[in-house]
Amino acid sequence: MSTVPAAGAPPAHTDQPNWSGYTRIALVMAVAGWVLFAAVGFANMGAAESEAAKHDAKSRFMVAYLSGWVYWLSLPVGALALLMIRYVAKTSWGLLLTRPFEAATRTLPLIIVLFIPVVVSVAIKDHDTHEAPFSPYWWSNPGHAPTEDVHIDPHVHGDHRGQAVTLGKTQLNKAVFERQEAERKERDENIYGYLSLPGMLVNSAIVFGVWGALIFFINKWGKETSNATDPRVVDRGLEKLQNISGPGLVIFAIVTTSAATQWVMSLEPGWSSTMFPVIFVVNTFLTTMAFGVSMFLLIAHKPPFGGFMRPKFQLDMATLMLVFTLFWSYTSFSQFMLVWIGNLPEEIPFYLKRSNEHGHRSFWWGVSAALIALHFALPFVLLLFRGIKLHPKRLRVVALYLMAICAVDVIWWIAPSAPAHGHFPSYLMDVGAVLGVGGIWLMYFVYQLKQRPIFPNNQAFLLPEGHTHGH
Repeated sequence: MSTVPAAGAPPAHTDQPNWSGYTRIALVMAVAGWVLFAAVGFANMGAAESEAAKHDAKSRFMVAYLSGWVYWLSLPVGALALLMIRYVAKTSWGLLLTRPFEAATRTLPLIIVLFIPVVVSVAIKDHDTHEAPFSPYWWSNPGHAPTEDVHIDPHVHGDHRGQAVTLGKTQLNKAVFERQEAERKERDENIYGYLSLPGMLVNSAIVFGVWGALIFFINKWGKETSNATDPRVVDRGLEKLQNISGPGLVIFAIVTTSAATQWVMSLEPGWSSTMFPVIFVVNTFLTTMAFGVSMFLLIAHKPPFGGFMRPKFQLDMATLMLVFTLFWSYTSFSQFMLVWIGNLPEEIPFYLKRSNEHGHRSFWWGVSAALIALHFALPFVLLLFRGIKLHPKRLRVVALYLMAICAVDVIWWIAPSAPAHGHFPSYLMDVGAVLGVGGIWLMYFVYQLKQRPIFPNNQAFLLPEGHTHGH
């Protein structure tokens, strides 16, 4: 039984901060992003001369869109997981961020709508070639797998596990080529089910359905609990939320693994990593936590938070961002180490595309090196300082920075999977897609956030020292 007095919780603060300025920023962000995305994409498609180059340019266009979509998918998915962690662990930071996280989860319908272009790109086939020219996935174009990037070494024979792999993007060995040819043949014979349009539709329906069901109950019971004035109703509501959150986290891990595998990992032919779904989830946690902190610090000094805010709460949020940063670093290094030690030809191309190009260091090699310094070293050092953690403006800058570097990480996962052609750097399309999708998402998020009071006052007693304010 809680210690809320019989008289009930204090009246809820219905005043919302003025979000109109942020809505305008989101609108500008959306317009600028879509203009950049479309301008670079169509210019590069128009500049392509050969049929193969045109195919690659079209595929790269949708790969860039996928980068933007996957990044903003992190917010509703990460918010769902952090809400369930909040109810299981009964955290103070979770209570303060409940409303923003709930609003973020309710943007899932928008994310589903924005996923339709990806499905359409896989479904629409060219009448003559029977290929999906705009599809970002190699398995939807079995006849257009990247054979032009494969160099067969006639001196390499024997079991591929004992073969030496020649470094360089275009120098895979004969075993890789033969294995890819076998995969194409099996694809033509419709042996695969998971990596196909029907498999994608079924898997996506299951994933979105499970996420949607968890979001529905978390929001429904969360609203009922927050509106209650009877302490016993509050207790029962929190118990229901805790009971669904425990199993919900297990189910979440399973379906999110399937989503990360099909939507992102299957972009690379033959590549598989048991560590990647963990990296995917950790990136969503860090992105969502950074977003929640950056937004919360804009209003932490205003009612209703002002009367409850303690330095400890801000310190906890900053420390959790540090923990997620370290976890991302550990999982990312573990994946690289396992691929390096295994030295398997089907896994190595993932890192070759992100390091060397024709025997020289590529643009993506620079991004790879930058991620080590800017995704791990810099935020690790900054978040060690208590002066940064307890300073709202400094911590907000660090949180926004983490959101940006997480976007770079998502682009690094996805963009190198497609060849780049054209006069303009293709990564500008990725930047435009992140901004364009983000602007639309932010406007819808603000709309959802305004639907409920910004803070569940009747649960303020759960905050340390919260009982001394108004009780």
